[in-house]
Amino acid sequence: MTSSKKNVHVFIVSDATGITAEMVMNAVLVQFKEIKPTFKKFPYIKTKEQIKAILSQAQAAEGIVAYSFVSPELRTWIRKEKRAMNVFTIDLLGPLLDRIRKLWNLIPVLNPGLLKGISEESIRLAEAIDFTLRHDDGQSVDTLEHADLILLGVSRTSKTPTSLYLSCNNSLKVANVPIIGGIKPPDEVFTLKIHKVGFSISPERLAFIRQKRLKYAGATDYIDINHIRKEVAYSHRIFSQIKGLQIIDVTNSSIEEVANKIMESRQEVMKHSTERKLR
Repeated sequence: MTSSKKNVHVFIVSDATGITAEMVMNAVLVQFKEIKPTFKKFPYIKTKEQIKAILSQAQAAEGIVAYSFVSPELRTWIRKEKRAMNVFTIDLLGPLLDRIRKLWNLIPVLNPGLLKGISEESIRLAEAIDFTLRHDDGQSVDTLEHADLILLGVSRTSKTPTSLYLSCNNSLKVANVPIIGGIKPPDEVFTLKIHKVGFSISPERLAFIRQKRLKYAGATDYIDINHIRKEVAYSHRIFSQIKGLQIIDVTNSSIEEVANKIMESRQEVMKHSTERKLR
């Protein structure tokens, strides 16, 4: 029997975006199957007071701190402070800067954020697409709470392409969860207060789509019209149990049309929310 994974809190601290530091730590920790990391990122950190507060959080959580500071002063200070607070830290930039400096007898400019060319908007887009790919077809249910949007529907209702369209065009973190006959979706689908959309479709249209896409059209329930009717009926029963669910009929709609309906609904909700705050 395999033991449960060890939960590790990883605090990413940087005087720039922290994206590189997070990617490095992700690349390392993914090699350890026994570890389940939880990342918390602190970008654009400039003062000792800010760092001390983060170290205190890491100490309380018994976590580790991975930092990427170009400032020698901050790196020296954090090395002393970590010993006093008994916090495990990893300096991602300091050793490399020192080695390169000694190798070629050069002096680094020590200016945070020089690794540019990526705008904040591009970063959000990349993060949204990455999230959407990792949460396709019911994957990564344990992090559904970080989604901006959850799409639900039976197989072949265009959940995946619609998810990616919304990510690529609106920088939304989208998760899509399949509705499978007789199987209850994850509890998070019912409890999370996140915008959720259910895709409805006519059984006849769905049968046609599946027949066109199935490589080997043999005798299978997957393309049987009676079985499909039961699948669609079951999905509607699940939809009726999800509070605040937006339902869209995708029978004769393109991906762009469905995405526009979703965005219109989101904008309407945001408008009402803003109006309530102004009252």
